[in-house]
Amino acid sequence: MSGEEQQNGKWAPWWIYVFVILGSNYVKQYLVQDLPVAVNAVITLVLVGTLFLIITVVYRSMRRVDR
Repeated sequence: MSGEEQQNGKWAPWWIYVFVILGSNYVKQYLVQDLPVAVNAVITLVLVGTLFLIITVVYRSMRRVDR
């Protein structure tokens, strides 16, 4: 991301995405460790996509309140 994109408040800082997604993936692995790899991969993709959207929406709504 360029500095201009980061400054306009469109995306949360990268470290928020990393911590939330890694933490939730760790918990997911513990809960679904006995499922087949294909099912685990689909769950991971859905989880990461959903978390990415939630983090972005929450961050943008918080930025809107600050202004």
